[in-house]
Amino acid sequence: MNAPMIRRGNGEPDMVTTSRRADAARLRGKARAAALLTAAASATALALVVSACSGGTVAVGAQPTVALPQPGAVVTGSPSAAPTAGPATCNTNALSYRPTAGDASSAAVNSIKKRGKLIVGVAEDEYLTGYLDASGNETGFDVEIAKQVEQAIFGTQDAAHIQFRAVTNAERITALQTDDSARAVDMVVDTFTITCDRAKQVQFSTVYYNAYQRLLVLKNSGYRNLDDLGGKKVCAQKGSTSIQTLLAYRSHPVPYGVTNLTDCLVALQQGQVDAISTDDTILAGLALQDPNTVVIGDRVEPEPYGIAVSPANTDLIRYINGVLETIRGNGQWQKIYQSSLGSVLGPQQPPAAQYAD
Repeated sequence: MNAPMIRRGNGEPDMVTTSRRADAARLRGKARAAALLTAAASATALALVVSACSGGTVAVGAQPTVALPQPGAVVTGSPSAAPTAGPATCNTNALSYRPTAGDASSAAVNSIKKRGKLIVGVAEDEYLTGYLDASGNETGFDVEIAKQVEQAIFGTQDAAHIQFRAVTNAERITALQTDDSARAVDMVVDTFTITCDRAKQVQFSTVYYNAYQRLLVLKNSGYRNLDDLGGKKVCAQKGSTSIQTLLAYRSHPVPYGVTNLTDCLVALQQGQVDAISTDDTILAGLALQDPNTVVIGDRVEPEPYGIAVSPANTDLIRYINGVLETIRGNGQWQKIYQSSLGSVLGPQQPPAAQYAD
């Protein structure tokens, strides 16, 4: 049983007690992290073997074992130094193009058919949205959405017709712009928040999911929301809208940037940071990986997800929007949601499509 929190006369928690409890939580986290890191090397080797044997997969890491951590760094700069979801200078819900009758026979779709496979950029470490399951199969909400596009193009879902390439947050745009065939992808489906700045560099589909930025902390840390974390290190991925929100937030938390979200989880367990802040979809997966953590606080910032393609690929984005319209209407979106996110995030409906044209 936890000792009761001492409260001052005004009803507020005693900050000394809260600090001691947070320190104790950090020590417990370090012990858990040490055990995880001991197993991480062998798990990483296993992940590489699995990815090599799984049809159509390139460098997608296993779950739920925490991968070998990479060092993070404090992020400094002005709020304009990173991609932003606000203040909006456009309507992020209506940036995309309406599907048309000829999209299925467009040059973009025919090129993918001729190649024989759809190449998709995905996350490698986001349990529930994009990861390898225990059997080595690609799964998660975003992965299943991508497979709907594959099925529309090829008439079936088959590992021979889809190739997943792991991309970090910082690589999502460059993977759509590069001429390097070893790194290029046709589309990115990776909890990719639509922002006005990003829409100048890629084309987004209509919104296929509305997520929200929240916080993950150790249980009994004493933190309740982002206002409690002024001057404290809060972990998020480099190149994410979450970093931007932290830089601009009124309580002035200290953003701590990492490459992969599992690096955030290890940093939290080791006491290097006080919290993780990212989309609620991703935090839900991290909380399942470590039951000593909990998602807290109100929704900080909306995170509308879109599928991204190269900026010149209007025909493909129209085709993808047609696929999204179909799965919204035939119940397939709801089936995918319930099988991946529904049990932890509760009932949701697919966002209604809005178009720029």
